Amino acid sequence: MKNSFTTLVAILITGTLLSRMFLYQVRYDQVAVKTNFDRADSESVQTTAGLKWRLPWPINKVTHYSKRLQLLEDKIEELQTADGKSVIVRTYLTWRIDNPLDFYVTLKDPSEAERQLATRLREMRGVISRFRLDELVNLDRSKLMLETIEEEARKAIEASLAETQYGIKVESVGLYKLVLPEATTEKVFETMIATRERLAENALQEGQAQASAIRSEAQSARDRILAFAERRAQTIRSEGDREASQEYDSFALNEDFAIFLRKVQALEKMLDHNTTFVLSADSLGILDWFNNDPGANQGTRSQQVRQGGIPAASLPETPQ
Repeated sequence: MKNSFTTLVAILITGTLLSRMFLYQVRYDQVAVKTNFDRADSESVQTTAGLKWRLPWPINKVTHYSKRLQLLEDKIEELQTADGKSVIVRTYLTWRIDNPLDFYVTLKDPSEAERQLATRLREMRGVISRFRLDELVNLDRSKLMLETIEEEARKAIEASLAETQYGIKVESVGLYKLVLPEATTEKVFETMIATRERLAENALQEGQAQASAIRSEAQSARDRILAFAERRAQTIRSEGDREASQEYDSFALNEDFAIFLRKVQALEKMLDHNTTFVLSADSLGILDWFNNDPGANQGTRSQQVRQGGIPAASLPETPQ
């Protein structure tokens, strides 16, 4: 029984070793290059996932590469912009293996690929140095040139890699970090303060100009309104004077009666709101009609009627 167990274990170990010697696995996110005596050709590339057959080393050798997108970050470095400002930048790029056979023939190791790419990534610093600081940092997005910088750097790196046939494809190049040194920060703040003060002064001058224009327009409108009102008032006064002269001519025909009517009109205005107002009849001259000689009054009225001054119907009757 013990010998059978030992034999089973030995068979399993032997099977595992043989499988590792004659089989290899390619995952879905990998590509494998199987060489024959360290020579590779187009049939050496295995892209489909699963278990594959091979001969033991040194006949066949299998190298696995990742299909995934890989990130490479450069170290932080200070550089000068086109307008003489200092900035601290950190760049990056993403890459993947586009041709596994060329990659194996030229580089073999991904670490060597990163070393080659890091050298070319420094070309982006030269691209950045051709732009001004306000094209790297600005509140107005339309003035930023970051996309242009990244695109130019990517094209420059791709052109450099096309001559080497490394089998690498660069997907993107960009700025990972952009920091301003303390001295540059102070200058930027001074520039921003001066710009804001200039904008505030321009806004103040523009506001003062608009206020002056509004005041002038209001003054002109006021003068026009006052002139129109004065002309209208003068017209009304003239009309009133004409009507008053007509009234005065009528009143001159019988001054006593006109005074009596004025007093009655004054009473109507004073007693308009249910007001009780007690006065002596003598104060209004109402009894003057009774104190005068009837014959004299009658004669005076008849004479005025004959002269055409006052209509007879409009005169009060003399009490008998």
